[in-house]
Amino acid sequence: MKKKSFKYITMGIASFFLILFGFYYLIIRIGQGEFYKYDSGVTILVNNSSKQELTNLNFFFSFYSTYDVHQDLGNIDRLEPGKSTSLYSRHINGVGNDRSLYLQYPINNNERQVDSLAYLASYKPGKVIIILEITGVDNNGKLLAKVRGYEDVFGPFEFEMISGRD
Repeated sequence: MKKKSFKYITMGIASFFLILFGFYYLIIRIGQGEFYKYDSGVTILVNNSSKQELTNLNFFFSFYSTYDVHQDLGNIDRLEPGKSTSLYSRHINGVGNDRSLYLQYPINNNERQVDSLAYLASYKPGKVIIILEITGVDNNGKLLAKVRGYEDVFGPFEFEMISGRD
């Protein structure tokens, strides 16, 4: 009789934890949506749907809007019109609040433009995805783009980089 009770109690506890794990997985899966398929770390996908060649696109993390590079995520030297490329970094270095992922690129008169692509509220972020579709370049050389992405505190986000934005 005791063996049977122990068997049912063990099966009940195991079933409880399996159901709990299933709900956890479901919540994570629903929260990340289409971005669930990406690995932890930083993934940046860039699609040049403009009619211009893009050069020297640099992606980096910085704290407190100082633009001091905390972690260099990579550089795209050249991207032809209609082409796509990606960058991936397995680790997000360091910890700290108020970290942003920036894109730096050249504009007219050899100046550099810096645009924020994602603000990370997490002290130690684990997963950041940026899908950047560059749709054009304005008269000043600033990129016009659509940005979609995911970061692990606020979840999915989407916005447009438009001319005149600071």
